[in-house]
Amino acid sequence: RGRSHRGRSGSAQERQRSSTQGRQGQESTPPMPKRPPAATPGAPGAAKVPRWSSASVASAIALAYAAGLGSRVLLPAGGDPPPSTADAFSHTTHPDMATDGFNWTQLSMSRANNFPSGTIKYLDAATIKERGAMHAWHTTFARSIPALVSGLGDDVAASFSGWRREDYRRHWGEKDVVVAFSPDEMFQRGVLRSGLRRLQAPHRQRMRFDAFLDAQAESERVIPPLEHVAVQQSPSRDLSDFGLPPLPPFVEELVSPTLQARNLWVAAPPKTSVLHYDWQDSVLLQVSGTKRFTLIDPARLHTAYPAVMLMENLVRTGAGQFEPRLTSREVDNFPLANITHPDYDRHPLLRDAHVMTVEVPAGSALFLPAYWFHQVESFAAPGELNVAVNYWFQGHSLATRLYRTLRENVFVNCTLPAAPGQLHPCRNSVLPEDEG
Repeated sequence: RGRSHRGRSGSAQERQRSSTQGRQGQESTPPMPKRPPAATPGAPGAAKVPRWSSASVASAIALAYAAGLGSRVLLPAGGDPPPSTADAFSHTTHPDMATDGFNWTQLSMSRANNFPSGTIKYLDAATIKERGAMHAWHTTFARSIPALVSGLGDDVAASFSGWRREDYRRHWGEKDVVVAFSPDEMFQRGVLRSGLRRLQAPHRQRMRFDAFLDAQAESERVIPPLEHVAVQQSPSRDLSDFGLPPLPPFVEELVSPTLQARNLWVAAPPKTSVLHYDWQDSVLLQVSGTKRFTLIDPARLHTAYPAVMLMENLVRTGAGQFEPRLTSREVDNFPLANITHPDYDRHPLLRDAHVMTVEVPAGSALFLPAYWFHQVESFAAPGELNVAVNYWFQGHSLATRLYRTLRENVFVNCTLPAAPGQLHPCRNSVLPEDEG
Protein backbone atom coordinates (compact mmCIF):
# COMPACT_ATOMS: atom_id res chain seq x y z
CA ARG A 1 0.00 0.00 0.00
CA GLY A 2 3.00 2.30 -0.07
CA ARG A 3 2.57 5.55 -1.92
CA SER A 4 5.03 6.92 -4.43
CA HIS A 5 6.83 10.09 -3.30
CA ARG A 6 9.17 11.96 -5.62
CA GLY A 7 11.16 15.05 -4.67
CA ARG A 8 12.06 18.15 -6.65
CA SER A 9 15.38 19.94 -6.50
CA GLY A 10 16.49 23.53 -6.96
CA SER A 11 16.71 26.64 -4.82
CA ALA A 12 13.75 28.75 -3.81
CA GLN A 13 14.94 31.47 -6.26
CA GLU A 14 14.98 29.00 -9.13
CA ARG A 15 11.51 27.74 -8.25
CA GLN A 16 10.21 31.30 -7.99
CA ARG A 17 11.84 32.21 -11.33
CA SER A 18 10.32 29.21 -13.05
CA SER A 19 6.89 30.06 -11.67
CA THR A 20 7.01 33.60 -13.10
CA GLN A 21 8.53 32.70 -16.47
CA GLY A 22 6.38 29.62 -17.02
CA ARG A 23 7.41 26.10 -17.97
CA GLN A 24 8.52 25.05 -21.43
CA GLY A 25 6.28 23.14 -23.84
CA GLN A 26 2.77 22.13 -22.94
CA GLU A 27 3.01 23.40 -19.37
CA SER A 28 3.72 27.03 -20.34
CA THR A 29 1.21 29.55 -19.03
CA PRO A 30 -0.88 31.25 -21.78
CA PRO A 31 -1.28 35.05 -21.66
CA MET A 32 -4.21 36.26 -19.57
CA PRO A 33 -7.09 37.21 -21.93
CA LYS A 34 -8.47 40.72 -21.68
CA ARG A 35 -11.71 40.99 -19.75
CA PRO A 36 -14.62 42.04 -22.01
CA PRO A 37 -16.56 45.17 -20.99
CA ALA A 38 -19.35 44.46 -18.55
CA ALA A 39 -22.85 44.39 -20.00
CA THR A 40 -25.67 46.33 -18.43
CA PRO A 41 -27.88 44.00 -16.39
CA GLY A 42 -31.05 43.25 -18.25
CA ALA A 43 -29.65 44.41 -21.60
CA PRO A 44 -29.76 42.08 -24.62
CA GLY A 45 -26.89 39.62 -24.46
CA ALA A 46 -26.18 40.30 -20.82
CA ALA A 47 -25.24 37.21 -18.84
CA LYS A 48 -27.52 36.12 -16.07
CA VAL A 49 -26.04 36.61 -12.61
CA PRO A 50 -26.11 33.28 -10.77
CA ARG A 51 -27.73 33.19 -7.38
CA TRP A 52 -25.64 31.50 -4.74
CA SER A 53 -27.20 30.15 -1.60
CA SER A 54 -25.33 30.45 1.70
CA ALA A 55 -24.93 26.65 1.72
CA SER A 56 -23.35 26.73 -1.74
CA VAL A 57 -20.92 29.47 -0.69
CA ALA A 58 -19.97 27.57 2.47
CA SER A 59 -19.41 24.37 0.46
CA ALA A 60 -17.25 26.22 -2.06
CA ILE A 61 -15.11 27.76 0.70
CA ALA A 62 -14.67 24.38 2.42
CA LEU A 63 -13.66 22.70 -0.84
CA ALA A 64 -11.23 25.51 -1.63
CA TYR A 65 -9.53 25.17 1.74
CA ALA A 66 -9.39 21.36 1.50
CA ALA A 67 -7.87 21.74 -1.99
CA GLY A 68 -5.13 23.90 -0.53
CA LEU A 69 -6.26 27.35 -1.75
CA GLY A 70 -6.34 30.63 0.06
CA SER A 71 -3.52 30.33 2.55
CA ARG A 72 -0.20 30.28 0.73
CA VAL A 73 2.54 32.45 2.23
CA LEU A 74 4.10 34.54 -0.54
CA LEU A 75 7.76 35.62 -0.60
CA PRO A 76 8.90 39.14 -1.52
CA ALA A 77 10.04 39.44 -5.12
CA GLY A 78 13.53 38.01 -5.51
CA GLY A 79 13.69 36.99 -1.85
CA ASP A 80 14.80 33.64 -0.46
CA PRO A 81 12.90 31.82 2.28
CA PRO A 82 14.52 31.85 5.71
CA PRO A 83 16.90 28.95 6.33
CA SER A 84 15.12 25.85 7.65
CA THR A 85 17.98 23.43 8.30
CA ALA A 86 16.96 23.16 11.96
CA ASP A 87 13.49 21.97 10.98
CA ALA A 88 13.22 18.21 10.56
CA PHE A 89 10.31 18.67 8.18
CA SER A 90 12.55 20.52 5.71
CA HIS A 91 13.70 17.03 4.69
CA THR A 92 10.55 16.41 2.68
CA THR A 93 9.61 15.63 -0.87
CA HIS A 94 7.34 18.67 -0.88
CA PRO A 95 10.00 21.31 -1.73
CA ASP A 96 8.27 24.32 -0.19
CA MET A 97 6.34 22.76 2.67
CA ALA A 98 8.73 23.73 5.48
CA THR A 99 9.15 27.34 4.33
CA ASP A 100 6.74 29.04 1.95
CA GLY A 101 4.30 26.46 0.70
CA PHE A 102 2.65 24.62 3.58
CA ASN A 103 -1.06 25.22 3.82
CA TRP A 104 -1.58 25.87 7.51
CA THR A 105 -5.31 26.32 6.87
CA GLN A 106 -5.53 22.54 6.58
CA LEU A 107 -4.17 22.24 10.10
CA SER A 108 -6.45 24.99 11.43
CA MET A 109 -9.47 23.20 9.93
CA SER A 110 -8.61 19.96 11.72
CA ARG A 111 -10.46 18.91 14.86
CA ALA A 112 -8.01 20.96 16.95
CA ASN A 113 -10.24 23.94 16.20
CA ASN A 114 -13.41 22.75 14.51
CA PHE A 115 -14.24 19.39 16.06
CA PRO A 116 -14.82 18.46 19.71
CA SER A 117 -11.61 18.05 21.69
CA GLY A 118 -10.01 14.69 21.10
CA THR A 119 -10.59 12.14 23.81
CA ILE A 120 -11.95 8.62 24.12
CA LYS A 121 -15.70 8.10 24.31
CA TYR A 122 -17.09 5.32 26.46
CA LEU A 123 -20.20 3.62 25.09
CA ASP A 124 -22.02 0.37 25.71
CA ALA A 125 -23.70 -2.11 23.41
CA ALA A 126 -27.17 -1.40 24.83
CA THR A 127 -26.94 2.26 23.83
CA ILE A 128 -25.83 1.41 20.30
CA LYS A 129 -28.59 -1.17 19.97
CA GLU A 130 -31.17 1.36 21.15
CA ARG A 131 -30.02 4.40 19.15
CA GLY A 132 -28.70 2.61 16.06
CA ALA A 133 -25.46 2.26 14.15
CA MET A 134 -25.67 5.67 12.50
CA HIS A 135 -25.90 7.40 15.86
CA ALA A 136 -22.67 5.61 16.78
CA TRP A 137 -21.16 6.83 13.50
CA HIS A 138 -22.07 10.48 14.06
CA THR A 139 -20.71 10.51 17.62
CA THR A 140 -17.44 8.70 16.86
CA PHE A 141 -16.11 8.14 13.32
CA ALA A 142 -17.72 11.23 11.80
CA ARG A 143 -15.93 13.39 14.38
CA SER A 144 -12.75 11.29 14.41
CA ILE A 145 -13.17 10.31 18.06
CA PRO A 146 -12.23 6.77 19.19
CA ALA A 147 -14.65 4.92 21.44
CA LEU A 148 -14.41 1.94 23.77
CA VAL A 149 -17.69 0.02 23.50
CA SER A 150 -18.30 -2.36 26.38
CA GLY A 151 -20.37 -5.47 25.78
CA LEU A 152 -20.36 -5.29 21.99
CA GLY A 153 -18.74 -8.73 21.78
CA ASP A 154 -19.89 -10.32 25.01
CA ASP A 155 -21.62 -13.24 23.29
CA VAL A 156 -18.58 -13.93 21.12
CA ALA A 157 -16.13 -13.71 24.04
CA ALA A 158 -18.31 -16.01 26.17
CA SER A 159 -18.12 -18.77 23.54
CA PHE A 160 -14.29 -18.75 23.78
CA SER A 161 -13.99 -18.15 27.50
CA GLY A 162 -11.43 -20.41 29.14
CA TRP A 163 -10.12 -21.85 25.87
CA ARG A 164 -6.56 -23.17 26.06
CA ARG A 165 -4.25 -23.78 23.12
CA GLU A 166 -5.46 -27.34 22.68
CA ASP A 167 -9.03 -26.11 22.38
CA TYR A 168 -7.99 -23.84 19.49
CA ARG A 169 -6.07 -26.74 17.93
CA ARG A 170 -9.15 -28.95 18.09
CA HIS A 171 -11.49 -26.38 16.52
CA TRP A 172 -9.19 -24.33 14.24
CA GLY A 173 -6.29 -26.70 13.55
CA GLU A 174 -7.05 -27.36 9.87
CA LYS A 175 -7.78 -23.73 8.94
CA ASP A 176 -5.24 -21.67 6.99
CA VAL A 177 -3.93 -18.43 8.51
CA VAL A 178 -1.17 -15.91 7.78
CA VAL A 179 1.59 -16.19 10.40
CA ALA A 180 4.32 -13.64 11.19
CA PHE A 181 7.75 -14.56 12.58
CA SER A 182 9.83 -11.93 14.39
CA PRO A 183 13.20 -12.03 16.23
CA ASP A 184 11.54 -10.40 19.25
CA GLU A 185 8.19 -9.10 20.47
CA MET A 186 8.42 -5.93 18.33
CA PHE A 187 6.85 -7.05 15.07
CA GLN A 188 7.92 -3.93 13.16
CA ARG A 189 10.75 -1.50 13.75
CA GLY A 190 12.77 1.24 12.09
CA VAL A 191 16.33 0.26 11.21
CA LEU A 192 19.25 2.25 9.77
CA ARG A 193 20.96 0.81 6.70
CA SER A 194 23.72 2.65 4.83
CA GLY A 195 22.62 5.89 6.44
CA LEU A 196 18.97 5.54 5.37
CA ARG A 197 16.11 4.52 7.63
CA ARG A 198 13.88 1.60 6.64
CA LEU A 199 10.85 -0.10 8.13
CA GLN A 200 11.67 -3.71 9.00
CA ALA A 201 8.67 -6.01 8.64
CA PRO A 202 8.45 -9.61 9.95
CA HIS A 203 8.57 -12.75 7.85
CA ARG A 204 5.05 -13.79 6.84
CA GLN A 205 3.77 -17.07 5.44
CA ARG A 206 0.52 -18.98 5.15
CA MET A 207 0.17 -22.20 7.16
CA ARG A 208 -2.38 -24.27 9.02
CA PHE A 209 -3.36 -23.09 12.47
CA ASP A 210 -2.05 -26.27 14.11
CA ALA A 211 1.35 -25.64 12.44
CA PHE A 212 1.29 -22.14 13.92
CA LEU A 213 0.71 -23.61 17.39
CA ASP A 214 3.59 -26.05 16.84
CA ALA A 215 5.95 -23.24 15.80
CA GLN A 216 4.89 -21.21 18.79
CA ALA A 217 5.50 -24.10 21.19
CA GLU A 218 8.91 -24.82 19.64
CA SER A 219 10.03 -21.20 20.02
CA GLU A 220 9.12 -21.23 23.72
CA ARG A 221 11.25 -24.27 24.59
CA VAL A 222 14.15 -21.94 25.45
CA ILE A 223 14.24 -18.67 27.38
CA PRO A 224 14.35 -16.15 25.89
CA PRO A 225 12.35 -17.58 22.97
CA LEU A 226 14.16 -18.25 19.69
CA GLU A 227 11.57 -16.17 17.88
CA HIS A 228 8.10 -14.73 18.35
CA VAL A 229 5.21 -16.12 16.33
CA ALA A 230 1.74 -14.63 15.81
CA VAL A 231 -1.24 -14.77 13.49
CA GLN A 232 -1.02 -11.20 12.29
CA GLN A 233 -3.48 -9.41 10.04
CA SER A 234 -4.64 -12.72 8.61
CA PRO A 235 -7.39 -11.89 6.08
CA SER A 236 -10.59 -13.88 5.99
CA ARG A 237 -13.51 -13.75 3.58
CA ASP A 238 -15.86 -15.08 6.20
CA LEU A 239 -14.77 -15.21 9.82
CA SER A 240 -17.72 -17.47 10.58
CA ASP A 241 -15.37 -20.35 9.64
CA PHE A 242 -13.68 -19.60 12.97
CA GLY A 243 -16.95 -19.18 14.83
CA LEU A 244 -16.50 -15.40 14.69
CA PRO A 245 -18.99 -12.82 13.38
CA PRO A 246 -18.51 -11.74 9.73
CA LEU A 247 -19.53 -8.21 10.81
CA PRO A 248 -19.33 -6.50 14.22
CA PRO A 249 -22.59 -6.85 16.18
CA PHE A 250 -25.12 -3.96 16.13
CA VAL A 251 -23.14 -1.89 13.60
CA GLU A 252 -23.46 -4.13 10.53
CA GLU A 253 -25.19 -1.44 8.47
CA LEU A 254 -22.34 0.97 9.23
CA VAL A 255 -19.49 -1.36 8.25
CA SER A 256 -20.84 -3.58 5.47
CA PRO A 257 -21.33 -1.06 2.60
CA THR A 258 -17.63 -0.12 2.45
CA LEU A 259 -16.04 -3.12 4.17
CA GLN A 260 -12.49 -3.64 2.90
CA ALA A 261 -11.02 -6.40 5.06
CA ARG A 262 -11.66 -8.75 7.94
CA ASN A 263 -8.50 -9.65 9.88
CA LEU A 264 -7.77 -12.28 12.52
CA TRP A 265 -5.11 -11.62 15.20
CA VAL A 266 -3.81 -14.37 17.52
CA ALA A 267 -0.74 -14.18 19.78
CA ALA A 268 0.79 -15.49 22.96
CA PRO A 269 2.16 -12.49 24.87
CA PRO A 270 4.38 -10.58 24.76
CA LYS A 271 3.59 -8.98 21.39
CA THR A 272 3.74 -5.34 20.31
CA SER A 273 2.70 -3.65 17.09
CA VAL A 274 4.68 -0.41 17.08
CA LEU A 275 3.24 3.06 16.52
CA HIS A 276 1.50 3.46 13.14
CA TYR A 277 -1.80 4.52 11.64
CA ASP A 278 -4.25 2.89 9.23
CA TRP A 279 -5.91 4.57 6.24
CA GLN A 280 -9.31 3.02 7.03
CA ASP A 281 -11.76 3.29 9.90
CA SER A 282 -11.67 0.19 12.09
CA VAL A 283 -13.83 -1.75 14.53
CA LEU A 284 -11.71 -4.08 16.67
CA LEU A 285 -13.54 -6.82 18.57
CA GLN A 286 -11.57 -8.37 21.45
CA VAL A 287 -12.36 -12.07 21.81
CA SER A 288 -9.84 -13.28 24.39
CA GLY A 289 -7.22 -11.51 26.48
CA THR A 290 -6.68 -7.75 26.57
CA LYS A 291 -5.12 -5.21 24.22
CA ARG A 292 -3.65 -1.89 25.31
CA PHE A 293 -3.80 0.89 22.73
CA THR A 294 -1.59 3.97 23.02
CA LEU A 295 -3.07 6.63 20.74
CA ILE A 296 -1.98 9.98 19.29
CA ASP A 297 -4.67 12.38 18.12
CA PRO A 298 -4.20 13.14 14.38
CA ALA A 299 -5.19 16.78 15.01
CA ARG A 300 -1.55 16.98 16.18
CA LEU A 301 -0.28 14.45 13.69
CA HIS A 302 2.96 16.37 13.07
CA THR A 303 4.08 15.80 16.68
CA ALA A 304 4.73 12.12 15.90
CA TYR A 305 7.11 13.06 13.04
CA PRO A 306 5.39 11.20 10.17
CA ALA A 307 7.90 9.68 7.77
CA VAL A 308 8.26 8.01 4.41
CA MET A 309 10.71 5.11 4.25
CA LEU A 310 11.46 1.98 2.25
CA MET A 311 10.32 -1.38 3.57
CA GLU A 312 12.72 -4.16 4.47
CA ASN A 313 11.29 -7.68 4.81
CA LEU A 314 12.80 -10.31 7.06
CA VAL A 315 13.13 -13.72 5.38
CA ARG A 316 13.14 -16.66 7.81
CA THR A 317 15.90 -19.12 6.94
CA GLY A 318 15.50 -21.29 10.04
CA ALA A 319 14.13 -21.24 13.58
CA GLY A 320 15.14 -17.85 14.97
CA GLN A 321 17.28 -17.05 11.89
CA PHE A 322 16.41 -14.17 9.55
CA GLU A 323 17.91 -12.33 6.60
CA PRO A 324 16.85 -8.76 5.69
CA ARG A 325 15.72 -8.11 2.11
CA LEU A 326 15.20 -4.56 0.86
CA THR A 327 12.10 -3.93 -1.24
CA SER A 328 11.10 -1.04 -3.49
CA ARG A 329 7.91 -0.42 -1.52
CA GLU A 330 7.58 2.90 0.30
CA VAL A 331 5.49 3.11 3.46
CA ASP A 332 4.26 6.29 5.08
CA ASN A 333 2.21 5.20 8.09
CA PHE A 334 5.06 4.55 10.59
CA PRO A 335 6.44 7.71 12.27
CA LEU A 336 9.89 8.44 13.68
CA ALA A 337 8.76 9.10 17.26
CA ASN A 338 9.01 6.33 19.84
CA ILE A 339 6.01 6.65 22.11
CA THR A 340 7.28 4.33 24.86
CA HIS A 341 10.91 5.62 24.90
CA PRO A 342 10.56 9.22 23.68
CA ASP A 343 13.67 11.14 22.62
CA TYR A 344 12.60 14.73 23.23
CA ASP A 345 15.96 16.14 22.14
CA ARG A 346 15.47 14.65 18.69
CA HIS A 347 11.68 15.00 18.59
CA PRO A 348 10.73 18.04 20.70
CA LEU A 349 7.28 18.37 19.09
CA LEU A 350 6.32 15.07 20.72
CA ARG A 351 5.90 16.97 24.01
CA ASP A 352 2.80 18.58 22.46
CA ALA A 353 1.27 15.32 21.25
CA HIS A 354 -2.16 14.45 22.61
CA VAL A 355 -1.45 10.91 23.87
CA MET A 356 -4.01 8.66 25.51
CA THR A 357 -4.18 5.01 26.53
CA VAL A 358 -7.13 2.63 26.51
CA GLU A 359 -7.37 -1.04 27.43
CA VAL A 360 -9.77 -3.25 25.48
CA PRO A 361 -10.82 -6.35 27.48
CA ALA A 362 -12.50 -9.44 26.10
CA GLY A 363 -16.07 -8.73 25.05
CA SER A 364 -15.40 -5.05 24.32
CA ALA A 365 -14.70 -3.27 21.05
CA LEU A 366 -12.65 -0.26 19.99
CA PHE A 367 -13.92 2.12 17.33
CA LEU A 368 -10.73 3.58 15.86
CA PRO A 369 -11.04 6.28 13.17
CA ALA A 370 -8.54 6.46 10.33
CA TYR A 371 -5.20 8.27 10.80
CA TRP A 372 -5.07 7.84 14.58
CA PHE A 373 -1.53 6.71 15.43
CA HIS A 374 -1.73 3.63 17.65
CA GLN A 375 0.68 1.23 19.31
CA VAL A 376 -0.84 -2.09 20.41
CA GLU A 377 0.31 -4.43 23.19
CA SER A 378 -1.33 -7.84 23.67
CA PHE A 379 -1.86 -9.62 27.01
CA ALA A 380 -3.39 -12.95 28.05
CA ALA A 381 -3.51 -15.26 31.04
CA PRO A 382 -0.83 -18.00 31.20
CA GLY A 383 -1.61 -20.80 28.78
CA GLU A 384 -4.22 -18.76 26.92
CA LEU A 385 -4.09 -16.80 23.67
CA ASN A 386 -4.90 -13.21 22.85
CA VAL A 387 -7.51 -13.32 20.06
CA ALA A 388 -9.10 -10.38 18.26
CA VAL A 389 -10.71 -9.55 14.92
CA ASN A 390 -10.92 -6.19 13.23
CA TYR A 391 -13.00 -4.87 10.37
CA TRP A 392 -11.58 -2.16 8.08
CA PHE A 393 -14.02 0.05 6.20
CA GLN A 394 -14.02 3.45 4.51
CA GLY A 395 -16.14 5.95 6.38
CA HIS A 396 -15.16 8.97 4.24
CA SER A 397 -15.81 11.49 7.01
CA LEU A 398 -14.79 15.13 6.53
CA ALA A 399 -12.28 14.79 9.38
CA THR A 400 -10.63 11.81 7.67
CA ARG A 401 -10.35 13.71 4.38
CA LEU A 402 -8.77 16.69 6.13
CA TYR A 403 -6.24 14.50 7.93
CA ARG A 404 -5.42 12.74 4.67
CA THR A 405 -4.70 16.09 3.04
CA LEU A 406 -2.60 17.18 6.01
CA ARG A 407 -0.70 13.89 6.03
CA GLU A 408 0.20 14.22 2.34
CA ASN A 409 2.01 17.48 3.14
CA VAL A 410 3.66 16.73 6.48
CA PHE A 411 6.34 14.06 6.53
CA VAL A 412 10.06 13.50 6.84
CA ASN A 413 11.52 11.76 3.79
CA CYS A 414 13.81 8.98 5.00
CA THR A 415 14.51 7.76 1.45
CA LEU A 416 16.79 10.72 0.68
CA PRO A 417 20.43 10.99 1.83
CA ALA A 418 21.43 13.60 4.38
CA ALA A 419 22.49 17.02 3.17
CA PRO A 420 26.30 17.50 3.08
CA GLY A 421 27.66 18.23 6.54
CA GLN A 422 24.35 17.48 8.30
CA LEU A 423 23.14 14.56 10.37
CA HIS A 424 20.33 12.56 8.83
CA PRO A 425 16.94 13.51 10.35
CA CYS A 426 15.94 9.83 10.32
CA ARG A 427 19.00 8.58 12.20
CA ASN A 428 18.55 6.33 15.21
CA SER A 429 18.00 7.90 18.61
CA VAL A 430 20.49 7.30 21.40
CA LEU A 431 18.74 6.62 24.68
CA PRO A 432 20.37 7.96 27.88
CA GLU A 433 21.36 4.46 29.05
CA ASP A 434 23.18 3.87 25.74
CA GLU A 435 25.35 6.99 25.92
CA GLY A 436 29.02 6.92 26.82
